[in-house]
Amino acid sequence: MNRYNWHLLGLCEARWKNAGEIQTEGHAFYYNGDENRHIHGVGFLVNKSIKNTVMGYQPVSSRLITIRLRAKPFNITVIQAYAPTKDYDDEYVKDFYSQMQDIINKTDNKDILIIQGHWNAKVGRDALEDWDEFIGPSCNDTTNERGLRLLEFASYNNMMLANTLAEHKASHRWTWQAPNGQHNQIDYILVQRRHRTGINRPNTRTFPGADVGSDHDLVMLNFRVRLRKVNKPKNTRLRFNLEKLKDPRISEVFQATVGVKFAPLLQLDEDLEAITNNFNLVMTETANEVLGKSQRKSKPWVTDFILELCDKRRNQKKKKNTPEGRAEYRKTNKDIRREMKYAKQRWITKQS
Repeated sequence: MNRYNWHLLGLCEARWKNAGEIQTEGHAFYYNGDENRHIHGVGFLVNKSIKNTVMGYQPVSSRLITIRLRAKPFNITVIQAYAPTKDYDDEYVKDFYSQMQDIINKTDNKDILIIQGHWNAKVGRDALEDWDEFIGPSCNDTTNERGLRLLEFASYNNMMLANTLAEHKASHRWTWQAPNGQHNQIDYILVQRRHRTGINRPNTRTFPGADVGSDHDLVMLNFRVRLRKVNKPKNTRLRFNLEKLKDPRISEVFQATVGVKFAPLLQLDEDLEAITNNFNLVMTETANEVLGKSQRKSKPWVTDFILELCDKRRNQKKKKNTPEGRAEYRKTNKDIRREMKYAKQRWITKQS
């Protein structure tokens, strides 16, 4: 996200259970998954530079989540979708699209609506003659049955498949590489036709250089709009470096300082509320003097070796077109996940 300066990143197959919100490196991650199993899962990673524009998010299902951003001249509603694969029957797919239509029907008509995700559908140039209002030339050669369903959905809601509109070279068009090495475009970003002038078409494409450890490549919508800050109460909670209390000498100084400051206050004839307020003030002052503020470090268990593996994987991605290159990439990806798991366990053990 930092490397490409993206503001909002939609994710599919996150495989996190339940719904929630976490902060990571200053960015905000909103997610929703299955209640019982680590399957499906969708989410939004919001860049810290715009996270104060978030008006709210709605976890709908393990395949659908929405987020709303305050912007000018209209607010923006984004739906992240993870469509069923071919392993699911037509009735299941129909329910998925019906649920998504319900979300659209409840969306403020004034909002700019964007729907993005992994559609498990192929839209091709063979559909241009009948669907040229909704797609462009930068797509597959042929359209499959799920692709036709997606086109019908886009037409019904008067939306365009934004990443097909401009002519792109193949590597900027493909979004997924099958295990056999074949490339396809099955990920799309839908934008309302009435807002099509806001689409920067040449820069709305696949970015194969973005290494995310997946067989899918990231697709970016470059859209011209002004975001507005949402005024929220600031979190004034102070965080102190409590790790220092593990040092017996510092712990002793802390206790002694609190005792010296608080003892005279007990001699005053005050009610319980005043005593409590004085105690909190003493604790805060002492913690600030003795411990200092905590400097939060994101993922402190990430080692230099793991970062080297990430660089290695990024370079190997360029060679994924060969069987040997794909095998090396997958091996390095597994090595990264294994090292991350063990490094985190070692770090947690040291903290206890």
